[in-house]
Amino acid sequence: MSHFATPFIVVNLGCEMIFVIDQRLKAQNIAMEKCEKVLTDIVTVLLHPKLLDELFIPQPVATQTVVKQLLDDISTTSIMRLDEYSLSKLWDLMTMIFKWQLSTATIQNIFDISRRHLRSVAALMPRNYSKDIIENAIKRFGILAQDLSDEDYKCLSNTVIFWFNQYHAKISVLLRLGLQRKDGTFCLPVSINPNIIKNLGENIYKYDSKKKTLYDYETCSADSNEINCILESIESIKSKSKVQIQLPIEFGNDFSTKQTLEIERNMLFESISTNVKTNTMDLRFSPEMPKSTQEDLLQMLDDFDN
Repeated sequence: MSHFATPFIVVNLGCEMIFVIDQRLKAQNIAMEKCEKVLTDIVTVLLHPKLLDELFIPQPVATQTVVKQLLDDISTTSIMRLDEYSLSKLWDLMTMIFKWQLSTATIQNIFDISRRHLRSVAALMPRNYSKDIIENAIKRFGILAQDLSDEDYKCLSNTVIFWFNQYHAKISVLLRLGLQRKDGTFCLPVSINPNIIKNLGENIYKYDSKKKTLYDYETCSADSNEINCILESIESIKSKSKVQIQLPIEFGNDFSTKQTLEIERNMLFESISTNVKTNTMDLRFSPEMPKSTQEDLLQMLDDFDN
């Protein structure tokens, strides 16, 4: 199992979450100012350097329960409020659309899909929103892509694909676009719109022109697993300047504990380092980890001599 799968799963699912929320906000004719506020809050937390620093630490892949809880927490850091039913259906959409992308990919690899996800999120953001946070997330994935060997990449890809094996929900948007059959299986790439296949990771809702209004979704949903109304309400409350995210992930050593990240909403992102090193732990990701006990011992002896 790859120790670099967690950031791919969290960030790509997070991007799909943003696409769904953006689509539902528009379908419900929510005021533009509130739409922009919701997207800004969620993207700032999802791609915040502090959170990415933790996710990019080499570690066993986080479980489905852990990732779902983390993304649920991120989705509720804005002025938007979701009930348990909406969170459950949001999860179905996120997981199945990303699973379809992974199962359909041929030429593209997981890095291409991730970059398109992030570029598509950037396209949704307000004009005055600094895109540096998104560019730095793309840069992190790019650095990792350069360092992975072919074998490392295969391991990463297989780990991510295996992670989604338990999900089999039917999703209306996939059915409408001819990407999924009524029995829940995915359609072969040769039968799918070539533009969709060539651009896996883009916002899939831009291809879905059949259902645009809230009424259409509530009365014509193709199956019960689609979200009819993902948003309960957007309350007129003042957002806090700082957000606390409880990390449900325990990282790799005996002294590590579950952490609470405090994230500044209004921080500037002009000069974010993609590699972070502290006095207590090297957070820089490196795929060249010892692959055997002998290599590990030789590394320890070398460190001792130095």
